[in-house]
Amino acid sequence: MMKQYMDIKRNYSDAILLFRLGDFYEAFFEDAKIISKVLNIVLTRRQDAPMAGIPHHALDNYLKKLIDSGYKVAICEQMEDPSQAKGIVRREVTRVITPGTLIEDEMLSQDNNYLMTVDNAEETFQTVLVDVSTGEVLIKTFEKIEDLIDFVKVSSVSQILSKPEIAEFIKDKLPKIFIEKLDDWYFEDAKEKIKETYDVISLEHMELGEAVKVLGATLKYLEYTLMSSIKLSMPKFLTENKWMILDSRTVENLSLVPGERGKNLYDILNKTKTSMGARTLKKWILQPLKDLEEIHLRQKAVEAFYADRILMNEVREYLNGVFDLERIATRLSYRKATPKDLVSLKNTLEIIPEIISALKTNEVLEPISDELNDFPELRELIDKAIKDEPSAAPGDGNVIKEGYSMELDEYRSLLLHSKEKMEEFARRERERTGIQKLKVGYNQVFGYYIEVPKGQVNFVPDYYTRRQTLVNSERYITPELKEFEDKILSAKEKIEVIEKKLFEELCEKVSEYLDNIKRVAKILSEIDVLSTFAYDAHVYGYVKPEFSKDKLVIKNGRHAVVERFLSEFVPNDTYMDRNIRMYIITGPNMSGKSTYIRQVGLIAVMAQMGSYVPAEYATLPVFDRIFTRMGARDDISTGKSTFLVEMSEVALILSKATENSLVLLDEVGRGTSTFDGISIAWAMSEYIYSDLKCKTMFATHFTELTELADVYNGIRNLTIEVEETRSGVVFVHKVVEGVADKSYGVEVAAIAGVPEGVVERAREILDIIVEKSDLEKKIRIVKEGQLKKIKRKRKIPEGQIKLFEMRGGNFD
Repeated sequence: MMKQYMDIKRNYSDAILLFRLGDFYEAFFEDAKIISKVLNIVLTRRQDAPMAGIPHHALDNYLKKLIDSGYKVAICEQMEDPSQAKGIVRREVTRVITPGTLIEDEMLSQDNNYLMTVDNAEETFQTVLVDVSTGEVLIKTFEKIEDLIDFVKVSSVSQILSKPEIAEFIKDKLPKIFIEKLDDWYFEDAKEKIKETYDVISLEHMELGEAVKVLGATLKYLEYTLMSSIKLSMPKFLTENKWMILDSRTVENLSLVPGERGKNLYDILNKTKTSMGARTLKKWILQPLKDLEEIHLRQKAVEAFYADRILMNEVREYLNGVFDLERIATRLSYRKATPKDLVSLKNTLEIIPEIISALKTNEVLEPISDELNDFPELRELIDKAIKDEPSAAPGDGNVIKEGYSMELDEYRSLLLHSKEKMEEFARRERERTGIQKLKVGYNQVFGYYIEVPKGQVNFVPDYYTRRQTLVNSERYITPELKEFEDKILSAKEKIEVIEKKLFEELCEKVSEYLDNIKRVAKILSEIDVLSTFAYDAHVYGYVKPEFSKDKLVIKNGRHAVVERFLSEFVPNDTYMDRNIRMYIITGPNMSGKSTYIRQVGLIAVMAQMGSYVPAEYATLPVFDRIFTRMGARDDISTGKSTFLVEMSEVALILSKATENSLVLLDEVGRGTSTFDGISIAWAMSEYIYSDLKCKTMFATHFTELTELADVYNGIRNLTIEVEETRSGVVFVHKVVEGVADKSYGVEVAAIAGVPEGVVERAREILDIIVEKSDLEKKIRIVKEGQLKKIKRKRKIPEGQIKLFEMRGGNFD
């Protein structure tokens, strides 16, 4: 057996091998030490070999822990009945499980779970993303490896496959991702593998371009891990033409999806009723639309639900009973579906007619209902075949309904009435032998038996054959009981074989509907999100936004996340157009500058998702990208200081922003000397305003920058109102035109709990510095003569901007 183990392990040396031995999966040697530590199970030894095992029925629970801990696991099964085997039981690996190849519900969250394959082609990086659990395939091209890494940080990628040189470069930058190196042969003969998988004779219509090799490598890897023919949807291209670009910093700074910042837009909006809807909502948040026509289509549907609350609530109630059709369809395609999956599919199909009927009552939503199908013939097939509450797996006779198979029903009847027949047999034997305490029983070792107390063995007939001797009794078998035992044991075996076969045949029939089921799943997920947008609008008081070519007008706008955690949120207005396109916002810490600029970004994202927005009124342009530069952070792993990280983010904005972008800045230049910081912030603001011409909101403590408004007509100054009282300062959180006259840093320190003595001493020092410091006189106000010099506009050379750009993609 150990020779068999070693032969198999040799082919899966990079994985933990779980080797089926009877009712356990065993691991040996180093694998045993690993699973003992990770799973907190006992490590034993057999013939001086470390050994640890887990019960076969608890495999999924233990697997999840191993996968979550970053391990690859190969499952080795017994391929024949041990009782029928001649010699060593034949064993084979039936599945290799990695973080990116999961299809089991028990090991997945409701989020997408992407496996990404990466290869570099000429000047670009080609990637393919596959969610094996739903069958979704996406293709995306990156110009720089840094852009690829940034994309991974905001996407639900759990595993990356690549050639060794790329894997080495990215592994330290993505420490939470399972990264696996692929040999060159994975990327060979890609076209043939794609044709075989998608059953096509030509790839021209797929227009894969440089992504051919990457897709081919992905398909080979999935075939190797799933040990099955691959069933995936046709690839879709993620292009920048269709969606607003949101880099990882912007996603984090605006708190769009769950991450390290706690509460976020996804959590606030996610009132979806289905797992499919939750995944779609997250995609829509991370990929706001740029096509105004598509945005309007979503808005119309949301408006229809919003206007008819009875319809909205009715549809959402129906969606409560919709199961995850995407993942059920995938498990069917890989022959991994359970009886419960088929019942869930049937129950969902039974609800669809109700959803169709409800949507047809609204002329805007009626076209959506026309795309749905409840497949009555499929529903009827499952209903006839599967019990309403089946066992977890076929084989015990509690999956296939009575009446579906006469043969199965006969064997089940034999088992079902075996207890009554045994009682009848025991009664007859007591009458025949006169042994009143005679009993009939069963155990797995000796089978069926007649038990007679020791004191009555003299009355045992000659045709009784002794089977077992106990302390107080003897156990016997008779020809009649042996015949009955053979029938019962045969019935169990027959039931297992017949029920498994019937279930497999049923799954094959259901699989004929897979493409249609996935299409319905997509529509249901979108209905879920659109009705959720309408529900959120009612609950939170959102309004339908309008769109304009140049104007950004927000009346009483609010921060969608922050307002949920305050008893009273102070709304604020925003106005920008082609001429007024930059605001310099000054004011003390804690006054609400950051919240104000972030809420504008959130409202823009929500509007382009098709959602209503937190405001009394909103008109916005369609932005191609939102950039954010906020807070202080370093990147120790790559040796970047706080200021270098800040300047890298600035460089990205200056090189990528367009006239149609929205730029949100919260402090620039604070990580260096005051003079340097002001100079950089001033020059950057000029460049954004004069050259990029994009809409910009810049929150800063450098009040010197407010004098930009005297230089450029399209720059305005805003500040946050502060009321001074005898007991201290009160932050009103109201944005008004003007410039902050104080920073109130000492007051904020007091509010934060800094000891009173330190606060008082700080006030004393501040009074002295403000009154007497020559430095304050020099940098506090730019003199009129200096302002005239600044007004002489000088063209910034293109090469100067390029000094900020980061180099990438160099693996030397």
